[in-house]
Amino acid sequence: MRAQRLATSSLLTPIHNQHKDPTYSSSSSAAAAPSSSFAPVAPFATSMAALPLASTRRAGHSLRTQATKGGDQLFDNIADFYDSLSGIWEREYGEHMHHGWYGEGEEKSKSQITVQQAQVALMEELAKLGGIKELAEQIMATEGRRIRILDVGCGIGGASRWLANTFDADVTGISLSPTQIARATELAKEKQLSERTDFQVQNALSSTLPDGGFDVVWSLEMAEHIPDRDTFLKEIHRMLNKKHGRLAMVTWCKRDGMLDFDEEIALNYISEWYNLPRWISMERWASLAPGAGFESPTPLDWSQGVRPMQFWGDILVTSLQPKNIVGLLQIGDKGVKAGAAAALMAYGFYKDFIKFGAMRMDVKQA
Repeated sequence: MRAQRLATSSLLTPIHNQHKDPTYSSSSSAAAAPSSSFAPVAPFATSMAALPLASTRRAGHSLRTQATKGGDQLFDNIADFYDSLSGIWEREYGEHMHHGWYGEGEEKSKSQITVQQAQVALMEELAKLGGIKELAEQIMATEGRRIRILDVGCGIGGASRWLANTFDADVTGISLSPTQIARATELAKEKQLSERTDFQVQNALSSTLPDGGFDVVWSLEMAEHIPDRDTFLKEIHRMLNKKHGRLAMVTWCKRDGMLDFDEEIALNYISEWYNLPRWISMERWASLAPGAGFESPTPLDWSQGVRPMQFWGDILVTSLQPKNIVGLLQIGDKGVKAGAAAALMAYGFYKDFIKFGAMRMDVKQA
């Protein structure tokens, strides 16, 4: 899903950098030390990253084909991807389709928690960054209503239901995937949250949701799919309350500055297999905020706290279990490619060219 056609020569030069940092050199950025949890899959991840280097001609053809697809086709690809894989994910990992939070520094004691507990912990961290608890209390005290939250890229509604429960919020969740929306609605009914949640098939770049209708927009590992970030932020701004509205977001990013050849190739493959546009850095996201009507945010690197190499290592190991191999094969090449992309994601975090970015963007006051 790329906004511009990629020429064959694009595989020989960095294509994802919108701003090149002249102070960066590959020798100045050492790879992160491998963790013990990543050790079992490190050789496979490294070999997967080396594979594209031996196949640049084939990759160039495939990426050019992807680049020529229209916008509607790109979004159809994303919807189809999640229609196909959401059931397998829910069966193996539950209702939350995102990383977990294991803590940084003194918080490393959280390392013993389960994946599901860590996923809740990540939502708690993002809610804390967004100041959602305090805003919910303020709105109830001054306006006598519940806080209204839009969950952009809601998956099967795990975060939406958690937000509704935790903050007594009215939550709208949107996704491109009809399968996800149907499942989210079903689970909300089972958990008796239908009155406080609403799930809709909508495109975040062109939704029919109301102007100023939400106090918070919540974006949990979704923005990496957005091809036009500037339009995305302007659309988010349109839907936010202009007195206190804010965006709370975590997203996959690339390291700021120039990337090495093998790093660019790895991102190209991940982009093709996961239906992603060109990668940008946290710093680039932050630079777009003022032009969309937000205060300048402080980008945060949460990569270490989410222990991504363990997460993607677990995804890879799980995908190689016999029952899941059968399931992935049944849904075609997209399932096999998704499993292979997990190895490259682990490699990207291992080499420190993929980042887990977090930030809060507040509506700029007139």
